[in-house]
Amino acid sequence: MTLGVDFLTITNRHPVAGMLRGVGFLGLAASLLVSCEVPPSVKEIVHTGQTQGTSYMVKYHGVDSISQAVIDSVLGVVDDEFNLWRPESRINAINAFDRSDTLYQFVDRSGLWSSIWSQTLDLHAASQGAFDPTIQPLVELWGFGLTKREKVIDADVKALLPHVGLSFERIDLNEVMEDNQYRFTTVRKRDPQAGIDFNGIAQGLTVDLLAETLQSFGANDYMIEVGGEVRCGGKRSDGHAWRIAIDRPIASTDGLDGREIQAIVGITDAAICTSGNYRKFYEENGIKRSHTISPFNGYPVQHSLLSVTIHAVNASTADGLATACMVWGPEEGKRFIENYRQANPFERVEAYFISDGGAGEWTLWQSDGWLDLAID
Repeated sequence: MTLGVDFLTITNRHPVAGMLRGVGFLGLAASLLVSCEVPPSVKEIVHTGQTQGTSYMVKYHGVDSISQAVIDSVLGVVDDEFNLWRPESRINAINAFDRSDTLYQFVDRSGLWSSIWSQTLDLHAASQGAFDPTIQPLVELWGFGLTKREKVIDADVKALLPHVGLSFERIDLNEVMEDNQYRFTTVRKRDPQAGIDFNGIAQGLTVDLLAETLQSFGANDYMIEVGGEVRCGGKRSDGHAWRIAIDRPIASTDGLDGREIQAIVGITDAAICTSGNYRKFYEENGIKRSHTISPFNGYPVQHSLLSVTIHAVNASTADGLATACMVWGPEEGKRFIENYRQANPFERVEAYFISDGGAGEWTLWQSDGWLDLAID
């Protein structure tokens, strides 16, 4: 998790604005903006609250206050479409659809499904399958979803593995156009037991949507945080880069108590997201079961990598890359992220790994450009 030190009291390949079709959310948000023609204020404005089972903060300056309804509209659409903890969400309806002889069809008024699907396919291909939303049945099996945790045996995992793996032969999503106009979206589940889980990218997507919304109202100096995933635009009100802290990977069961800062970086017009296994886990017969599930063997990952922090131009990319690195582990994760950086230089990807070095020590690794971001 990343913490805004600025100081938060809480503890481009896929432009998001292009996702929103027709009147869309930018149009809705614009209609909700209060006093948009009033000369900009120099004061810093902050919105805070709860979303997706976690906290959020939206901080900006240089424009007058944007209505809370604008923020709520963006958060609401992500909940409606992708929140697995919301029984009536679109993603739960798709997961519950168990027919291979017909299509699941819906009108995507959010305009988000095609874009998140496209970005997911790209991340899946780039990570050689480490980033895979079809782990959803395994997430439920291991007790990290809505299903009550039961004892898991090898046979349970083996029974689900054939239904995991993002491919056209298993599940596919398409938009149907007519006269160059969007009509509806279809999902074909050739495997009725396939399911999808976008939690490895959803909070980053939410941050990007909020950033695009703020920018549409002229707020170009901002810091947005959702569940520890952060994106910053422009500068702070004092003219300096936004200061974002990275947690030390210390397990804590009492909320924010016990959190310590490992590093501080300066962020301008970029995002920074962290994925880790040091908080979301349980122990069973002396074995630590983390919430990061390997799509390759069906088990919670077992390696020394404790946390990965990724810097990138947008939060959904940073979020997805951090997730993939946590699946791969320290050595394969390094190779993956270095290859990705070379193939995608304009995404400004940098990485910071913290691994368990044994005997209570940590091993640190950072990409070549990380020191340019570091403040402390």
